[in-house]
Amino acid sequence: MKKIVVWGGIIGIAILILWTLATRVGFLWDTLPQWVDDGEKIVSEAIQKVEKVFPGAKESIESVAPGLIQKVKETIPEISLPAKDIGGEDIRPIPRHTDMVRVSYTINDQKRTVVYKGKADFSPASDFYKKEMATLGFKERVVSASPEQEVYQYVKGTQELEFKFRKIPTIRLEITEMTVKEL
Repeated sequence: MKKIVVWGGIIGIAILILWTLATRVGFLWDTLPQWVDDGEKIVSEAIQKVEKVFPGAKESIESVAPGLIQKVKETIPEISLPAKDIGGEDIRPIPRHTDMVRVSYTINDQKRTVVYKGKADFSPASDFYKKEMATLGFKERVVSASPEQEVYQYVKGTQELEFKFRKIPTIRLEITEMTVKEL
């Protein structure tokens, strides 16, 4: 009889501990995204305010603590997304996904390379361009594909293009980077 009481007590305490942990984990699971979102907003706003008050502060911080700005951008990549396109031009007739911003533009040997980033999920962004390029009459060829990156070549007449989609996962959302290169 004593063994039953002891085992009953141990099982009861174990159930109580598990129940307590489960409710705390549920609480953390529900509130963690909000905490992360608030933390990212605070860091993003702090960096923007410092840049307004002290132009060139990023460069000064980078010289004092090399890699700090890059580490923050890697941790919270959406803070490095510009609000509007940088200079350059889009390659015609490629349409633009509404959530993408031009972040880089180069010309090398009369061939353009344009990089876009946006708060867009990887697969829907890739699917958008596949559909649009097919509608424009381009022939598609898959060069490589993985869960994190896809590369396609599109050809129509003399125009040859390469699209590279790269997934940039973050804690609370997904960012997609797309590079369009004239071949």
